[in-house]
Amino acid sequence: MKKVSLLLVLVFTAISMFAQESGFSTKAGRNATFARNGFWDNWFVGVGAGANFYIGDDNFDADFLNMMTVAPTVQVGKWYNPYLGARLKVQGGSLHNFFNDAKDMLHSKYVAGEVDFMVDVTNYLGKYSESRVYSLIPYIGIGGAYGWDYKMHGQKVGSKERYFTINGGIINKFRLSKRVALDIDLSGMLLKESFNKNGSKTYDGLAAASASLVFKLGKKTDFSEALLMDQGLLDDLNGQINRLRQENDRLRNAPKPECPKCPEPTVVKQEVVKGNFVSNVVFFRIGSANIDKNQEGNIFNTAKYLQDNPNAKVTIIGYADKKTGTASINMKLSEKRAKNVANALINKYNISSSRVKVDWKGDTVQPYAENAWNRVAIFYTED
Repeated sequence: MKKVSLLLVLVFTAISMFAQESGFSTKAGRNATFARNGFWDNWFVGVGAGANFYIGDDNFDADFLNMMTVAPTVQVGKWYNPYLGARLKVQGGSLHNFFNDAKDMLHSKYVAGEVDFMVDVTNYLGKYSESRVYSLIPYIGIGGAYGWDYKMHGQKVGSKERYFTINGGIINKFRLSKRVALDIDLSGMLLKESFNKNGSKTYDGLAAASASLVFKLGKKTDFSEALLMDQGLLDDLNGQINRLRQENDRLRNAPKPECPKCPEPTVVKQEVVKGNFVSNVVFFRIGSANIDKNQEGNIFNTAKYLQDNPNAKVTIIGYADKKTGTASINMKLSEKRAKNVANALINKYNISSSRVKVDWKGDTVQPYAENAWNRVAIFYTED
């Protein structure tokens, strides 16, 4: 079972290893596969204010400035991938509705909440980029509105009203910094005409234009494109796992050997050999020379070996895969990989620089038959 577990670890480590740098995609968002972020990643909150225009039967006969009212807005939401998100939006304030050819004005107060489903069409149709200045985000949602304090000519009119709403609009997002954006939200709300005391058989609308500052929350505020492993490689690894399972089953079910005259066991004092070591590797993501967290254990093991064997030395050779980039880019990339690993040994684990050598081969040498495995730095030791 240990062999199977070891191979499973290799499979999942390799899958997680092949991910693109975060913040962009190499193809259109609708065709890309993105690594899943945690629950607390990619949240946002926003605060702002806007102008409301109640759309009723006689409202367009009124003076434009009398139609307009100001409403603050608050929103909180989350992006599930670069182009799909949801939010809760709350707005409120006062409303003006007009009757009798706009001679009479009904004044009321209201608050409305809605849950919206958002699509960033810029990231969906084009390549995802977290540094893009402008994004177009249409949305649709449902919610409810509550109205009270209805007055006409200073006199109270009617009672409180509550109604279901259908909402929609377009967000024009302008990126200001890594965590701050300006949203220009052009929205519309459909609700029962009786919400403003003007019958109950048809529907009125509430149009609004608002500006909000939106702040990203959480440790991670962008996405990474996942580059899946080759299916042939996965099939091969699965085959190895199945063969190892069969071998484990055979050994588990094999009859135990009989030992009628076993001698008394003798205790042999074994000498502990320090620095047992086999060649080690550090894998990298495509186009990257940064050392991922899941690879730091390999550097630690090499450092421990060198600490336990003061006369040993290590050579670190960097490589790049042949199917990505150009020869000159890959040569520089393999150099960075080797030097970054060497710096980790020297600076983090206090290994003398005289015991660490670096070399790089670009894509001129491919130590592994599997292309993606050649994004690697390999340790070679000498006593």
